Amino acid sequence: MKALIGYDLKFNSKSKGNGGVFLLNEKTLELNIASEFLNICRRYDPQSFVFGTTLRQEAYLGYDSRVLGRLPPFWRTAIFQFKKVVRWSHMRNEYVFRINNNRNRDQHAILYMATGGQPRIAFYVLPILTTLDDVRTAAPNLLRKTLFADVADIPPWITNNLPHYLIVYPQWQLGVLRSKEYRIGLLSFEDLLGN
Repeated sequence: MKALIGYDLKFNSKSKGNGGVFLLNEKTLELNIASEFLNICRRYDPQSFVFGTTLRQEAYLGYDSRVLGRLPPFWRTAIFQFKKVVRWSHMRNEYVFRINNNRNRDQHAILYMATGGQPRIAFYVLPILTTLDDVRTAAPNLLRKTLFADVADIPPWITNNLPHYLIVYPQWQLGVLRSKEYRIGLLSFEDLLGN
């Protein structure tokens, strides 16, 4: 039990066997990044809170979490679908995420419909973190290591009910859907706050 309470966990992305329980997962990213985001939103509305979906709700709503409350005027709403890195190359500074990879391959279409094609409503949250050590090192400033892809920047005909790899190049704030060679500009958290 002590290992679950303190920092005795082995923070290694290559752990095998029982160590695999502590691999970086989307839920860890979601909890920690949503918490940081909520702290900022509470500057505008102290009673704002994060609504997290169950797996069943996510299937028809398309998102992991949503901030509810009065938001800054530059956000219409804050709907987030968190993704985690599935492959990376530190030498090329390239990180690969999967989108539209739910069972029905319709997650992007659902998110896009929620936006009505309007920007700054729903975002893929793309943390440039690959291990639990990365999370611990970056905390409490995980948002500085996170990029956002506006769902409205990816038309639904691009995903076409198929899963896609989104290759992220943080140095250029660029995302490329590998299967279509479709490029999208990514936003830093500072970009979200600045507009």
